[in-house]
Amino acid sequence: MILTKMLVEVWAEGENWDELRAAFEAYPGDRKSPWLRPDLTFRVVVESFGSSLPMDEQLELINRLEFIPFKGTVRLRDPQVRFVLLRCDCGDHGSLIDATVPPRLYFGRLVGSSDRGVIDAYSLKRRRYLGPTSMDTEMAFVMCNHAGVRRGSLVLDPYAGTGSILVAAAHSGAKVMGADIDIKVICAGKVGKRGECLTVYSNFEQYGLPAPVDLIRMDAHRHPIRPDLTAIFHAIIGDPPYGVRAGGRKSGLPLAEVAQRSPIRDRDTYIPSTQPYTLGECLRDLLDLSARLLVVGGRLVYFLPATPETYDEAEIPQHPALKLVANSEQILTSRYSRRLITMEKVRPYDAAAAAAYYAARPDPTMAIDRLHDIVYDHLPVVSAAAATTAAVAGADCGGDAPLSVKPRRRCRGKNF
Repeated sequence: MILTKMLVEVWAEGENWDELRAAFEAYPGDRKSPWLRPDLTFRVVVESFGSSLPMDEQLELINRLEFIPFKGTVRLRDPQVRFVLLRCDCGDHGSLIDATVPPRLYFGRLVGSSDRGVIDAYSLKRRRYLGPTSMDTEMAFVMCNHAGVRRGSLVLDPYAGTGSILVAAAHSGAKVMGADIDIKVICAGKVGKRGECLTVYSNFEQYGLPAPVDLIRMDAHRHPIRPDLTAIFHAIIGDPPYGVRAGGRKSGLPLAEVAQRSPIRDRDTYIPSTQPYTLGECLRDLLDLSARLLVVGGRLVYFLPATPETYDEAEIPQHPALKLVANSEQILTSRYSRRLITMEKVRPYDAAAAAAYYAARPDPTMAIDRLHDIVYDHLPVVSAAAATTAAVAGADCGGDAPLSVKPRRRCRGKNF
């Protein structure tokens, strides 16, 4: 049985303690006795799925394991054997776990677990150069794992930002290259606490990792890569902008503003104009770029936002040269999640086939393009008296005399 961060050999399971005890006694003795010897130190670890357990409750659960003939000495640090008691309790605890999952108890021997020290070593809490959308450390490593990143891989992040995904890929021994439409993030960086200039390169220096092959100003809509350059990356990993915290932008001006564009006076300080970029259009460009630049067998990994109102597996973007191999959901709030999409290049890029595929599907619009409107709304402006009543009663109340204040911003499922 595989749990988060650990692999467990299950000795017993049941809906209640009586069933757990009966299952333990029925488990073959020759499988248990080698790990219950008096000369082995041991420890029991309590895990909970669907709810949290304070330490006093954990100790109470351990004490209920009196039917297990532990013979060794308890050792909390570096024991020779670790046992795991897992309680699955997904009732109405206010969590985002499906409450219909039935309650259950599991007991077994820990066979192995992941090295959490790597996640701690690269923690964002101590990283020198960060931004508001820097990818979580653990998730960056998960994405690299899905992409099959290994020593010698050449990896591209088209939405590099402050380089969280690139750092994770470089840790695995890959050569990395980053791109971002925001030239200030790529080149200018920010000023540190001691007045030093911090950039993406600062993060690589912090961890003693080889610097990126290159960092360039680019967006997948109008990229500078030569048309004849194909099949060079082993993995393309990125987190496209989908409009919750940072909306998508692409190079260029809206048609209505082209005539008003000012001439470029100084190319050294010029920052190209950008315009809104829908997620559907962004993903179409990302898939086509990936289909061209990946080697056959290479993988594209990216996040696709989802809500209960909009998610439709049939709407996941496709490409003639790419095959969907994994679609994993990460729940963020009760109204909003994101799905880790993994695609593999299964055939060489054919520009004519790609053009024909998209000609038959001219509109890249997706229901999730309305993500910001779906996730966020604005509460109505109310009078002071009504606002006080609403605060006390915990309900939305209208008022006769609206106040000249900004409405409170609310995310469905979370209040900010």
